[in-house]
Amino acid sequence: MSISRYIVFSNAHRAQITLASGAPSLARGPEAVNSRRARLAAAMAGKFDAASAARLEKIYAAPEIAEQRARTRAVLAARPGERGLDIGCGPGFLACELAGEVGPSGRIIATDSSPDMLAAVRERVRREGVGGRVEPVLSDAAALAFRDASFDFAVAVQVYLYVPDVEGALAGAARVLRPAGRLVIVDTDWGSCVWLTSDPARHQRVIEARMGDFAQPHLPPRLPGLLRKAGLHVSHAEAIPVLNVRYDPDSFSVGIIGPTKESAIRQGLPQAEAEAWAADLKARTGDGDYFFSVNRFLFVARKPTPSP
Repeated sequence: MSISRYIVFSNAHRAQITLASGAPSLARGPEAVNSRRARLAAAMAGKFDAASAARLEKIYAAPEIAEQRARTRAVLAARPGERGLDIGCGPGFLACELAGEVGPSGRIIATDSSPDMLAAVRERVRREGVGGRVEPVLSDAAALAFRDASFDFAVAVQVYLYVPDVEGALAGAARVLRPAGRLVIVDTDWGSCVWLTSDPARHQRVIEARMGDFAQPHLPPRLPGLLRKAGLHVSHAEAIPVLNVRYDPDSFSVGIIGPTKESAIRQGLPQAEAEAWAADLKARTGDGDYFFSVNRFLFVARKPTPSP
């Protein structure tokens, strides 16, 4: 009988490892890096389609993600009349919530590079009656097509992990902020993931393959330096743990089992192995059988005010 135990991903797991037969090598030589970039581009091309938008609707409605948005709004402290930018807005939960805080005289520009996501935003805007306050705009997070100094604040939640040129993206966000404007970022370091599983070695292979979909799977430790390089001052930082201690179909972690499995298969892990991993987690419905935790990190960075 195998023994269930926790597996924690640390820096050691980022080194080259040997995988089961048929799984992709995680070597980081030039050929492997180019191959990973090609897989990432292919994955991104179809990642945020209509089906993904519908799936994210459920995941973003999970109580722990709603709490994360509440914390994000609290540190952002949007004020009536402000003009804000939601970078990579997804299905628009945060944009519509911010619309209530900037009020009728404010404006939220909700950007995404996926037309399907923006269609979901428009539907949410219609349902919540904030059409005069939220404007969906097709835009790439790495190439913001807005004038300099045109926003009081910008938010980017779970966005920059998908952006290869994160330095350029942060410079663009800084550019569009007004003096004293603030940028709030929430992102995950997937090295902090803990999941109770019956086969830790298989779990490691799944998560390593899953991270192939991310351009920046371990971004948060680098963000203070990157933000400083972009000309911004980090005024606040905190960890936001996502913790599930029981199997709940409406929880964040259960919601990402399917996407994680599909991503691992897309990245080259044998389908049977990925499906066995998912089946193991979905069978953990008894008390004490399920545990998941991952840390997201929130940063508030401000644009300096020019000296008089």
